[in-house]
Amino acid sequence: MNIYFSARSTLKSSKVDFFPLPTKPTLGHLMVKVIHSLVLGISFFLLNAVSAQPPKPFDHALDQQIEQARLEINRRFISPQYSILYDYAGRDGNNFLPTPDECKTNKPNGLAWWSPIENGAFFNGIYLDGLCNRWKISKKEADAREARKVADGLIRLATVGSVPGFVSRDVASDGKSHHVAGSDDQTGPWFYGMWRYIKSGIPDRTEQEKLIKLMETVGNALEKTNWQLPCDQQGYGYRGNLTDKGCRISVRLVFIYRALYDVTQRKKWMDGYHQRLNEIPEGDSLTRLELCSQGILYETANPEKGNKTENEFWITGISQANLKALVELEQTPGIREKFRQGLNLTAEKAALHLLRYKNFDNNHGLSFNENWRLLDSLWKPQPDIATTLALALQQGREWSKLSPARVYEDKHMREPLWACWVVLLSGNKLLIKQHEVVLKNALMHYNWQQLYTSRFFVVLPAYYEARLNRLF
Repeated sequence: MNIYFSARSTLKSSKVDFFPLPTKPTLGHLMVKVIHSLVLGISFFLLNAVSAQPPKPFDHALDQQIEQARLEINRRFISPQYSILYDYAGRDGNNFLPTPDECKTNKPNGLAWWSPIENGAFFNGIYLDGLCNRWKISKKEADAREARKVADGLIRLATVGSVPGFVSRDVASDGKSHHVAGSDDQTGPWFYGMWRYIKSGIPDRTEQEKLIKLMETVGNALEKTNWQLPCDQQGYGYRGNLTDKGCRISVRLVFIYRALYDVTQRKKWMDGYHQRLNEIPEGDSLTRLELCSQGILYETANPEKGNKTENEFWITGISQANLKALVELEQTPGIREKFRQGLNLTAEKAALHLLRYKNFDNNHGLSFNENWRLLDSLWKPQPDIATTLALALQQGREWSKLSPARVYEDKHMREPLWACWVVLLSGNKLLIKQHEVVLKNALMHYNWQQLYTSRFFVVLPAYYEARLNRLF
């Protein structure tokens, strides 16, 4: 119960809650006066107690830690030309960026896996959420410019291809050459980042209209493929399908429909949203709404083991962000509570993994090799996505041997930090209060300058989610 509301209600209604006092004082009369006075006194006490609660003290150390993360990203992990995030870099900023010709010939593979430009749309879309929230707090023009640059990177990634609906994961130094395959993990965050930016208050109406048109162009193209994600070469195949079963994918599809309606107000997107929401994906037994209400299936019996690959936090974090967005957007209470249920269940499971940050030693001696071209000895022509995927997986096994620090960071840095974001996205103040110390300790634990991979960028969306919503 809301104490403030209850106290105000008591005060407002006190004259009618008690029977009229008799004119001649009696024992009952005196008892009523005493009770009446006690109620008024307690009400005033509760009002004063609530209003007197001080705001939480600002955590300067944590704020500075997140600012250092942002500065490190700008120093090493983002393209100075196109503001698209890299996957990794040497501690001195050294990197081996694929050339335009290497992109065109799909080296190291058509998915760009194991190269530093593997996840541009994926990372930019999520990072932009953090930058938008940062601007909402500061209202500084410099912060708006930084967000706009990252949004411009997303625009570029959706306009360099020739196949409708294709969202690239990268561009080379010429700003247009790219690898052939995108994926659902690139396209989902692309839509999310675009939507958050459009709604942030940063772009003016002219810029908004341009972005909305691009979002709808991509959405219309993907509807024609039934949400299979095309590669940028006719006949090459598709990488991912947003109509697949399970919560992880289902929530992405319904979010895209709902976000497109939110920015266009076109009935077709709302109709599609309800159709997809009540549809049972092939191979499943539940509607997408029911799947969303179940949340993500994280490991709970033994969190130290980590999650299955498809349920790792860096892969599923965007699905939790989509659940939160659907809670914000949905107007029907029953449906909204289904989304909220999935949001909370996902966060509760993720909270079990937060302590995994303790396994990371900032002074570990594991090696990292930025030279992905060592994988070219395994390269071969790739006529289709199946050949590309087989090659990429083969190269991945070799890459793990060449760069054991990457595997170490993924397990002990990437996953616990993305779990922090998943928990904070829930907005569940009771849960967050319960884990507040661990959440802050995890965010404070890492020396950003010692890291080789950029996956720590998620601390900006996580921290500014908490700041904006006064979660801690």
